Amino acid sequence: MIKNNSFPEMAIQQIWLEQDFDQVTLKTICGQQVKIEFAGWYNSASGPDFREARLKIGKQYFLGAVEIHVNSSGWYSHHHEGNPDYNNVVLHVVLYHNGQRKIKRQDGRIVPELELAPLLSKEPSTSETEAKIHLKKLSELPGRCGIAALERGTETLKKILGHAAEQRIQEKTEVLLKRWDEQDPEELLFQLLFKSLGYSPYAQVFEELAKQYQFRELRPLFRQSQRTTRTLVLSRWFGACGLFSKKMTIADPTVRHEFQQWKAAWQELPEHPQVSGKISQAHRPQNSPERRLLGMFHHLYRIANDGLLKRWLVVLRNLSVFSEEKELRRQALAETELLFSTPDWEIWRKHLVLGKSKQINTTQLVGKDRQTVIWANAVLPFFLALARHENEPELEKLLYQLFMILPAEASNSKTRFMENRLWYSELSKSAKLKMNTFGNRQGLIQIQHDFCQNFHQGCVRCELPRLLED
Repeated sequence: MIKNNSFPEMAIQQIWLEQDFDQVTLKTICGQQVKIEFAGWYNSASGPDFREARLKIGKQYFLGAVEIHVNSSGWYSHHHEGNPDYNNVVLHVVLYHNGQRKIKRQDGRIVPELELAPLLSKEPSTSETEAKIHLKKLSELPGRCGIAALERGTETLKKILGHAAEQRIQEKTEVLLKRWDEQDPEELLFQLLFKSLGYSPYAQVFEELAKQYQFRELRPLFRQSQRTTRTLVLSRWFGACGLFSKKMTIADPTVRHEFQQWKAAWQELPEHPQVSGKISQAHRPQNSPERRLLGMFHHLYRIANDGLLKRWLVVLRNLSVFSEEKELRRQALAETELLFSTPDWEIWRKHLVLGKSKQINTTQLVGKDRQTVIWANAVLPFFLALARHENEPELEKLLYQLFMILPAEASNSKTRFMENRLWYSELSKSAKLKMNTFGNRQGLIQIQHDFCQNFHQGCVRCELPRLLED
């Protein structure tokens, strides 16, 4: 058995990723047999080290995360026992089992532990740099799906991406159709826009905020002067989100004065509802909730007279006259920019987060990437549901065309992962298929969901390579 405590954690991650150990008599510390169906996807970001692992421990099958440490004590020294992000860990893998303390998650569940040292035929690397480089290379290797895609060429992949993208937008549309008769469609659109504007760390909070202060309740406030409306609306949103409870020093006198005005207006309201969720601080400063709420205010100020539903229908009607794809795309982006652009006088063009100093360059409160997400998660699925509900095939045709030609949203962990697995450099060198289109990116996300995340066989028996070969 290896006796050395100087190994870096990344070296143990490398061993697990390569499955470089004896698996014939694999057992947990408590003596339960372990069968590894799939070791999981390596995660270099925050959270557990491997996600979506498929394991059989004893007589029970598990689908979840695997956390790696050199010693058992690493679980507690890293404070995972109090972190809900680790509540999906189903196996704790260590080089050395030490101590008698059981591994417990934040939700109280006991996590079985596997010791690797007795199963290794060679010592792990003692160089963290070497292990890190090796992990990066392994995680960037194409999958079996990528090899199949290379063999079959771009046309087959293009066809599958198209089907996956269509499935994705149809699933979103079906969800909305089921909710259609529960409320006013304009309120549903308002909720979708607010949620899409919210960025993932606080999307649910913004959706709840839209339900708390509905559009029909806010709309009369927009009949007053812009300054008054701004105070009345932002005081409600900031207050319900708990932003007035923050203790901070705001250096900019203009921002400080307005913030104090909003806080005073909030305190004068007869009721002080609060959203149940908390706004995560895990966001880029450009995506701060303060900026997003101000961005939503400017959008509503532009469309309040016409109404949300009517104004967006006007946008789509204006786009319907363009048949050429490039011109349709250009006009769609121009119309969206008009609806979400930040006025030159807006002081928050130079501010990112409350209490922070100004930045040098001005930035839009709702940038082009977020505008694309709004199309993806709100405008397209909502109006597709409307077109089907009202039986308007021409509107449905226009929306599908927009879905395939709009620019791609910014890459994220899912699309980068799929590009490594399915669309790696050798295939992209000579390929005519571009991954910078909205439809293709959405197709990648759907494939990641259907095959890499939502299946139980593991990568070895995944059906996607067979579909690419057919």
